[in-house]
This record gives sequence, structure tokens and C-alpha cells, in this order.
Amino acid sequence: MKAMTWPSTSIFSTLVLTAILAYSPTLVFAAQEGVYFGISAAAEELDVSVFKTVDNTPDGNMTLSQDKIFTERDSATKTASGFGFVLGYQRPLHYGSLYWSGEINLAYHGGKAHGRLEGTEDVAARKTYNDANDPDLPAFSVGPQVGENWPEHWTFEKDYSYGVTLRLGGRPEFLTSALGPDAGLYILAGVRRIEAEYVNTGTGCFETPPALCASAEDFEVSVVRTDRDYSAWTLGAGVQASLAEQIGLQVEAYYMDYDSESLVQLDGTEDLRVRAVHEPDAEEVGLRMRLLRYF
Repeated sequence: MKAMTWPSTSIFSTLVLTAILAYSPTLVFAAQEGVYFGISAAAEELDVSVFKTVDNTPDGNMTLSQDKIFTERDSATKTASGFGFVLGYQRPLHYGSLYWSGEINLAYHGGKAHGRLEGTEDVAARKTYNDANDPDLPAFSVGPQVGENWPEHWTFEKDYSYGVTLRLGGRPEFLTSALGPDAGLYILAGVRRIEAEYVNTGTGCFETPPALCASAEDFEVSVVRTDRDYSAWTLGAGVQASLAEQIGLQVEAYYMDYDSESLVQLDGTEDLRVRAVHEPDAEEVGLRMRLLRYF
């Protein structure tokens, strides 16, 4: 996949400035603990890669590309956003200044990654067909034939996600002396389920040889829309401080890696005996701000 980059400078700067203004060294409150509820806002850099396979090896394949397999990969990066709600519980560990928290969370996301699979024409198969039938036939290169790797546009868009997160933190003296007794540094780990939509759109020939597509009017548009739940794990680190009594602010950076899902669009049992699979894979880095109310 492509190397990840941080969210846009303007979003990053706004979040950091807000955090600096909020962490006033004059704030002094008792350490926050117990049940908490909160809201979160995030800027995310979403990186998506798509691996496509067109397989003409199933028994009974009737295309010119019989017994051939075409593969292709594409990737794209998009700056996205998220807004969510959290419900959790925080307690000290009684080992020095260590503390832990566990929570459930729900988030809604905006932003869509998109790209293009260029496709592959089976030039050798077309030539073999022409030579066997009529050498004077045109190479019917006005568009992708059945069994070939069609060029396609694709999009990947997150809708909502939910999950559980654990945090383990401490309150180093240099931080508490500057930001108050509840200031702390922590690491986090979590798992999420992410509902996302993958759409691929292409134009190609559905005719079975010897009926071939030789003019633009012969080709048809194919749109496949797939909603799927993806599992993802998250790792990150953050800093927290009090804004007021029973009010806390957290700013954290995180990395999230999605599982890879095989979206089978043709399974090789249809009339053409072609198997077509798209496999989107995603990862992201993000910067998130959380406002928490303890009870």
C-alpha cells in the first residue's frame, strides 16, 4: 500500500492549537475516575488498495481468454473525518500513578477514497481468434471483451463504526506539574467493526464467442455496489488533562488496520464460467480529540 501521510495541515493545526489552549497550567482538579460519557472528532488519512482478479480457468469457460488469469492492483489516499460518542469507565491501578480505562464507542465517518483499474486486453487471444476465422477481421479493440480484465472506476466509503478500546496511562510529574493532577499520557488498543461501501463501475462486452462486441453500441455498463462490515484493530497514544471539575480533554494519534475482504462478483458458475473478485484493503492514521464528562 502507499505510504501513509498525516491529515491536512489546517486540520492538524486547529486540533493542536485547541489542545494547547485547553491545557492551562492554572487548572487544578482531583484526578478523574469513574463512569464517563463523551464525544469525539477525528481527522483521518484513509489509504485504500484494491486487488482485482479475473479468472478464466473454471471448467466450461467460453471466453477467448480461456485458462488465463488477469490481476491488477490500484490504490488511493483520502483525507476523511469522523464524529462519535463514547461510554467508558476509568480507574487507578494503585501502582504509582498508573490508571486504566475501558469503553465502547460509536462513530460516523465522512470521506470517500476512489481510483481506477486500467484493465487488460487479451491481445494474443484476439489475434488467435482472428487468424482462425478471418485474418481481415478488425481487432475489435473498441472495448473490453468478456473474460478480459475490464477497466473500472472504484470507490470505498466508510459509513459508521463501533468497537471497544482499552487505555493504559500514567501521570508523570513533569506533566502534572504543568497541566494539573489529572494530566496523563496513555497508550490505547482496540478493535472495531466498520460498515463500508465498495462500488466498482465498468463497461464491457457480455457476448459469448463467436458473438463479439465490435462497436460502441455493443457494450454494456456494469455497476456493482457492496456493503460489508470490516474488522479492524487500532493502536495509538494520547495525552489528557482536565478542563474543569469532572470534565476531561484527550488528544490522541492512532493507527488502524482493516482486514482484507474478498468480494466475489462472479463465482465461476454462471453461464460464462468467469470468476471475478475484488479485494479492497485499507489502513488509516488519524488525530482525534475527545471531550469527556465523568460521573
